[in-house]
Amino acid sequence: MVTSTHKIGKRTVIKILKDIDDMKSGEAFKAALMELYTKGEKEIVIDFGQTRMINSHGIGKILMFYRRYKAIGGKIYVAPMNEAIKEIFESLMLDKLIPEITL
Repeated sequence: MVTSTHKIGKRTVIKILKDIDDMKSGEAFKAALMELYTKGEKEIVIDFGQTRMINSHGIGKILMFYRRYKAIGGKIYVAPMNEAIKEIFESLMLDKLIPEITL
């Protein structure tokens, strides 16, 4: 299992339970995001608390769903990011699109 989900108020938190660094984990992450999108969830928080690394297999999925959520008036946030993941977000300027919040 790559993710788990729970609600905090009106937001759905998708907790990433392992690194998203290959096609298999990327596709599992995509399936979890798609399930939330299909259910009509409008505010998603991606929780990186247990994640050490994410590469293009995960970043691409985040961007795909960022566009989908923005198109329906939804929002995506990220919460706690370690320095390595924060650096990736900053270098790709994702921090300008997807705000970091505190859970």
